[in-house]
This record gives sequence, C-alpha cells and structure tokens, in this order.
Amino acid sequence: MSTAKFKAILAASTAFCALLVALPTYAADAAAPDDIVITARKREETLQAAPLSVSAFSAMDIKSAKIENLADIAKLTPGLNYTPLFGAQNQLPIIRGQAQTFGVLNVGVFLDGVYLSGKAGVDIELNDLERVEVVRGPQSALYGRNTFAGAINYVTKAPSATFEGSAELTLGDHGLRKSIVTVSGPINDIMRFRAGIYGREFDGFYTSAIDGGKVDFAKNYGGLFTLEIKPNDRMTGTFRISGSQEDSGQPASTIVRTNALPGRPSGSPVGTVRNLVYVGALPAIPTSGVYVNTKKVGAEVGDYGTRSQIIRGSGELNFAFDGFDLTSITAYSHRTGDYTFDGDNTICDQTGGCRDFGFPFVPAITLGRTNFATSSADESYRDTSQELRINSKGDGALQWLAGVFYYENRTNSLQRSLAPVTTATQLSFGYPRLVSTTKSLAEFVQVSYDFNPQSTLIGELRHEREEQTYLQRPTNPIATGTSATVFNLRQADDFFTYRATYQYKLDDQKMVYGLISRGYKAGGFNSGLNILASQRTYDAETSWNYEIGTKTSWMDRKLRLNATAFYVDWSDQQAACQNPVSLGGSSTQRTYNCNVAASKIYGLETDANLKITPSLSIAANYTYTHAEYEKFVDVSLDAALALAGQPAYNFNGRSLPYVPDHKLVISPRYRVPLGNMAFEARADMSYQSKTYVRADNLQSFDAKTTLDLRAALVADKWTVQAFVDNALDDDTPVAAVRFFDSTNFSIAAPLVTGANRRQAGVNLTYKF
Repeated sequence: MSTAKFKAILAASTAFCALLVALPTYAADAAAPDDIVITARKREETLQAAPLSVSAFSAMDIKSAKIENLADIAKLTPGLNYTPLFGAQNQLPIIRGQAQTFGVLNVGVFLDGVYLSGKAGVDIELNDLERVEVVRGPQSALYGRNTFAGAINYVTKAPSATFEGSAELTLGDHGLRKSIVTVSGPINDIMRFRAGIYGREFDGFYTSAIDGGKVDFAKNYGGLFTLEIKPNDRMTGTFRISGSQEDSGQPASTIVRTNALPGRPSGSPVGTVRNLVYVGALPAIPTSGVYVNTKKVGAEVGDYGTRSQIIRGSGELNFAFDGFDLTSITAYSHRTGDYTFDGDNTICDQTGGCRDFGFPFVPAITLGRTNFATSSADESYRDTSQELRINSKGDGALQWLAGVFYYENRTNSLQRSLAPVTTATQLSFGYPRLVSTTKSLAEFVQVSYDFNPQSTLIGELRHEREEQTYLQRPTNPIATGTSATVFNLRQADDFFTYRATYQYKLDDQKMVYGLISRGYKAGGFNSGLNILASQRTYDAETSWNYEIGTKTSWMDRKLRLNATAFYVDWSDQQAACQNPVSLGGSSTQRTYNCNVAASKIYGLETDANLKITPSLSIAANYTYTHAEYEKFVDVSLDAALALAGQPAYNFNGRSLPYVPDHKLVISPRYRVPLGNMAFEARADMSYQSKTYVRADNLQSFDAKTTLDLRAALVADKWTVQAFVDNALDDDTPVAAVRFFDSTNFSIAAPLVTGANRRQAGVNLTYKF
C-alpha cells in the first residue's frame, strides 16, 4: 500500500473517531479500562503492576477481536511480528526484531505454562481461552526453553462453579465453516470439569495454476477436557488433556523470476544470459497463480499438504501452606505428522521443454506438471516436562520464588524429499532417518525486596544444563549419494541466565522501571544433506538486553499510557548460511545454521487505551524498531555476483529480515445498550512499514496495512457477530525465502508466499 493511501485511511479513521467522540459526553462514573490479571512472572498480578513489557488479551478481547491464531495476536501486539515461512510447517514469531529464519525459534510459546516444541506446533487453534500473554524481552531466567527474545503463553479457561455451556457456528466465504461446543460445571462438591470440541474447514484463498487444485486449505478438528479437583482449601489439582487432527494444504508460495544482474548461469551453455538476482519489492501472488502440484501421481510420495495428530496432557497440583505455595506441573505431548510440498514450485514455460539437474523435461509427457522435486517428511515429536516451584506469600518486604525444571524431547523424522521424482531415484535414495534428543535440567530463583513503599529490587537467576544428541542414517540399504551419509553426534551445554529489575512507584497509578537481562539459546545440529561434516553443529547465541519503561494511568484511570525503550546487543548470532550450488541438492538441503552474525537492536514500544465515553474507547500502540547487523558473513551470494561481474557483498549495517521500522495499531471500539441487547463495533487497523527478506536487503516487501472490521449484537444468551478480515484486501506478500528456479538453470530466486485475502462472514454464539 502506498504512503498516500495509508495517510488517507488514517485520516478517515481519525475523522470517524472524532465524530463518535462528539456524540456523547463524559459520564462521571465512566469505567476505567479493565486491568487483566496475568502470571507472566509465575505469580498473579495485574497487567499494570508488572514491571516488564507485557501485553495481554482477555477472553472478552479474544472474542470481540476474533483472535483465532498467532497471526491475529501479532497484528495487535506491539513489538511482535509473525511470518509463516513454509505454511503450517514453519511458523516464525519475532519479538523486538530478533528474527530467526532458520533453526529453533527465539520466541518460546506455551500452553498453560507448558512449552510447545517445534515450529509446526506453536500456531494452534485458539479456542476456549481465558487470556493470551505476550512478554517481550528474554524470559530465560523464569521460563527457560528458548525464550531468547520473549514468550507467548496461552491460558485456557478453568472449569466453572455452576453448569454452563456455549455453542458457536461461523460461516464465511472461501468455504469457511467452524463450530465449537463447550460445557462446564461441577461434578460433585470437590470436582469440576470443562469439555469442548471444535472443527474448522476452509477451502483456502489460492488455487494451483498447474492442476487447479486447492493450495492453502485447512481441515482441523479437536477437543479438550479439564478436570479440577479441590478436596480442601489447601489443595487444588487441575488435569488437562487435549487432542487435535489437522490437515492443511501447502503454503501459497511460488517462484518469482529474477530481474537484475544479467550473466551466464553456472552450468549453462555458452552464450546463455539470465538475470541472476532479484532486486526490489516482491510482487503480489495471484490467487489462481500458484505454481505447485496439488494432486499426487506416479512416483511421488505422500499426499500434498500437511497432516498431524497431537495429544497433550498436563497435571498441575497446587498446595497452600502457611508461609508459601507449592506448585507441581507435569506435562506430556506427542505430535505426529507428515507433509509433502511441491519441491520445485515452477512450471515449464519454455518452448521444447525445460532443463533441470541435467534431466530433460517435456511438457507433453508430464501433462503440464513439474515433478522435478518434492519436499517431504514423516515426523514425530515427544515432549515430557516436570516443574516444581515454591512461592512465598504474604505482604512482607521480601518475596521469593524458587524451582526446578526438567525437560526431555525426542524428535524422529524420515526425510522423503526427492529430486527429481522418478522411480529410479526412489530405488537409490536413502530416505534419511533423523533422530534427535534434548534433555535439560534447570534450577531458577527470583527474589524481590521492597526498600520502601516506592522502591523494589527484583533479581532472577537460572542455571541450566542441556544435552543434545543427533543420529542420521539411511533407511534404504542400497542408498547412494549424500542420502547414505551417517552422522552420530552429541554435545552438551551448561549456562546461567539473569535478570535484574528496579521498580519505582510514583503513586498508585504510575511507576517506572529499568531492567538488565541476559539471553542465552543453546546451539544445535544441522540436518541438511548437502553440507560439510564441519558444518554439522552450531554454537550457542547470547544477548544483553537493557530496558527502561513506564506504566501510567491518568484522568481517573480513563487513560492508560505505557512506554518502553529497549536496547539489544546480540552476539554469536545463529544465522542461515548456504553452501554453493556445486555441492548439489536443493537450496534447502544446502542451508545450515552458523554463528557468523552479530546485531544491535534498539527501539520504542508504546501502548495506550483511552475511555472517551461510556460507549467509546480507543486502543492504540506504536513500535519503532531499528534492527541491523553489526557483522554478517555469507558467501552464498558471491558466486552469482561474480558471474554478473560484481564484487562480493558487504552485509554490515543491513537490516534484519522481516522486521519493520514502524508498526502502528489503532482500534476504536464502540458499545451502546439497545434495550435488552447491546450493539458492539470495533475496527482494528494494523500498519507496518517496508521489510526485507534476507540479510542482503536486496529483496523487500512494501508497507502493509490490514483493516479488520467487527459488528455484533449481544444479548444475555446469544451473540451475532459479522466480520470482515483484511477489508482493504491488501495483497502484500507475507514471506519469502531463498530458493531455486528449477526450470531456469537453478538460479537462486525468491519463493514468495501470498497474503491472506479479504474474508467476510458471520459468527453465531448461544450460551446455555
């Protein structure tokens, strides 16, 4: 979207808000904005009382804003961005510019305090939630488990004291159909339960230009059950189990042909000239122009798309003693799944056939398909964890918390990617089996001391020992080539993380705080087939983080205004490196994690909530983030530059990928009584400035503006809500990765993922 168009939309929104302001006048008893109770520091406190940068969405916020997934949370949260790099298989939440496009996430995602592993496991269907908490900055001291840049915690609703239930039905265009049924209540004097089931089907926004099939469809089903047991006032046990089955299509991604630096591609006939690099803003993807196969034929393995089954269970025991509380959380999860994506993402568009990897391709034989390659795997993840925590209680000057945490993960993956997809390659391919384990034991402590009613000093410390193993071997006894390689690796790490916070209360509605924290994320293993033995492991990355913030309420708490300034010094950064084409294989198989970068990030986060009248309020937030590489080494671009007669590239001072300098959210909200009902309306406008795709900053996305509209009639027993997502139908792409153009001498070209387009629908909720 152009700057002029954005300014016009912003001006219209401002004028609309001003008109609403002029209608009613202030009431003397106008209610203050709700102050949500959070547990971001492992103890209950209000959002405004917590001396850290945290955003929270209540159950009412989730319902009125129609928050259903991680992307919806990111649109409304300052300092949080979200990029679906490879659809359901690779979710990428980014907090404060600390983008990690390859390897383990820098943001830890939790469900009721239990860590969710894997990039495919963090974007769950958000149903029956009490709240969502987003904590910015390293949370390694209390949370551990890859909270290098921050943490997101989904908190489900607890069983109710009286019997209640609800049923929801959502219908929308593009084949959207969703239903949720929830019941809750007491079983007897000491037991309560909560149970729910859901189903969601969606035809997708995009179709294949090759075979006309659905690309980004979804069919997700699941259920949850919570049992709460309270035999006396001193003990509460909460046991949760949930299961889901998900079937989603491929990401709506397609290759965009290069447009700059002409030269002769490596391995091409003498006299061949092609553009070797893409430079500039990446174009939108036509909804019917995604060049992927969607229907399996011949020697291909697995149906196209992603399928997974997930079982999660946890038991939380809380014991109240005279001077302290004891909490135990035991958790287990098992996720299995398989995926198959079109691995080349191109169609033959050259007269007489196309060339790929030395193999001829004739369109007449393959009926327009491109069976050069698939990206495919069969995976399982098993997680177990145990946390034991003891908290002080009371109103004394000294408060403390201490605990131990054990975590174990086992990941098993069968790699089925093939290039090209033929019966011959099936016979010789090794189908590598990758087995990795992680075992972690940590001790943590938090101590806070009130020097006086205004001043508090808080210290946090965590010691963690982590051991990882990695085994790769072929499952095909006659395998040849790189897929037959065997690796058996092990590494261990022992480290400390810290956070120190000083809080000063100006009065009962205003406070300032400052903190220093150390972020640490352990190293790991690289699983690509076409990398060197010396590249099989990578080291830990660290950061020092400095933050100064203020939380204030004004005008008898009608106005809430918070601001945070932050600075991040990021060292030994785990970045994505890539081997040259001469090592063979696809770009994915040649990509690996390496500690070749260092970055400096600073910025400002602000959020405000103004209760203008009893009916009208406006919430807004703004984030400025300056994230650039202080050091970066990547030689993968050098070969293409040399072929085009260009010198090697200097990455120092370039912006980190997927991090906008500016992000602005404006949300006017209106509620007025209508007899026995109420009318509610809200608009959520989210704007982010230009972002870059890679460290070289050659490719970018234009600024993006999304406008979501909701209007609802709310009665005692039922609610009808009409909605329009992305009302402006902004088609700016949401992701891109370095890939290869298989029908154009495998030139490195961007694989671009299209945006979710405009969608309208209605939701009906009935409570009983």
